[in-house]
Amino acid sequence: MILAPPAFLRRFVLPLITLCCLSPGAARADAPPTACPAAFPLTAPAAREALADEAGRLAGLTDACSHRADYFAYQGLVLLLLHRTQQAAIDLEKALMLDPGLAGAQLDYAQALAELGELETARRLTRDVSRRPDIPLELKAWLAERLDAAGRDAWQVEWSAQWLAGRESNLNSAPGIQMLTLTLPGGDVPVALADSERVRAGTTQRIDLTAFASRSLGDGLLLLNGELALRNSSGNSDTDQHIAGVNLAYLHPVAAGHLGVRLNDVRLTIGGHDAYASGGWSLLYLLPDDLTPRGCRSGLSLDRETRKFPASPILAGVYTGTQAWINCRRGDWQFNIGLQAGLDRATDPARLGGDQSRTDRVLGASHPAAGGVLAVSGQRGKLLDREIYSTLLGSQPRAVTRSSGRLSYEYPLTKELFVMGYYERSSQTSNIGLFNIENHALYLGVKYRGP
Repeated sequence: MILAPPAFLRRFVLPLITLCCLSPGAARADAPPTACPAAFPLTAPAAREALADEAGRLAGLTDACSHRADYFAYQGLVLLLLHRTQQAAIDLEKALMLDPGLAGAQLDYAQALAELGELETARRLTRDVSRRPDIPLELKAWLAERLDAAGRDAWQVEWSAQWLAGRESNLNSAPGIQMLTLTLPGGDVPVALADSERVRAGTTQRIDLTAFASRSLGDGLLLLNGELALRNSSGNSDTDQHIAGVNLAYLHPVAAGHLGVRLNDVRLTIGGHDAYASGGWSLLYLLPDDLTPRGCRSGLSLDRETRKFPASPILAGVYTGTQAWINCRRGDWQFNIGLQAGLDRATDPARLGGDQSRTDRVLGASHPAAGGVLAVSGQRGKLLDREIYSTLLGSQPRAVTRSSGRLSYEYPLTKELFVMGYYERSSQTSNIGLFNIENHALYLGVKYRGP
């Protein structure tokens, strides 16, 4: 928690600043005094039991105090001290929408965003507060020291690990057919798929590790991200999948936005054998805040990636394309939308289907529910070959539509430990039956999120 002020400043100086900076309308309740208190305490209780009781009391005042910035600021502080960071960020954002001048709420909101991983926004908010003329000198000095340390010398690191057990209906991504029809000069010939190529279901275990690190570099920001996903199935070891990915990015302020470059590398093994490898670069541009809706961040990128298939080298290609995305927080909701389009050019002219055009759309949303977070996401993409895929399979370019949807839920047991689960359905349809694939996956497990 690198942005939290010292205890004496947090409990005495900031509440006084908040009280002084309240707009006249924020301190006046339109409802009867008994419905919403005329004022809220300047400090939160110290004991955790008292904090929990206070959170319960405040929860019952939501409707009556819905127009009061000081209510949401105080409730956000209480929830932040209880490590209910997601809900705290929502309440503090509401406080600042009602009264943007609340210095204490700004710092608490910055703290919540830092814990949620939005470090750059948290630093910007803290920097804005440090420039205010009504901030005490000792707090200015402390803020300057923390910003300097975070900006020049310190890596900010976050990580998570999750273990899940579940079942999938199609571990080997096999087509949903048992017979394949080949078109030969003498007529159509049905051919039965080998048993090893048919759909296999089974129980699985997953271990997913992710890590994210950032630090300032000059006037810009250096970002490092890595992930490792392991899926193993007893009795079906040839379907085991291991995915490792890493990317490095640098963003530099340009024209009120950020311009940057990203390098990435991904490796996939199936059944212990190398199945896929890709590496490339992207040019990024994060749009200025005044060009996006309030509470949103958006960006554009130009991507180039080399894709290799060690077991089938003829499938290799070079992909170039563009992306656009926007991530938003609106009250209790978070949304993300992404669009991608590009062309995969065949490295070998003999590749079936030749060059491939690709498009992808991604949608996601999350909302607090029953003390945890419920999230839904979906993706839909299309692939179209530029040439006939195979005369044996109908003498037509291959067209493939991929879609997937996931419903997930996380419930916190402690600040770091969560129970979680998700259901995911993915499907692929094509004008060539060999590429019709469907899978259903259900997983339950636990997640640990590092500080």
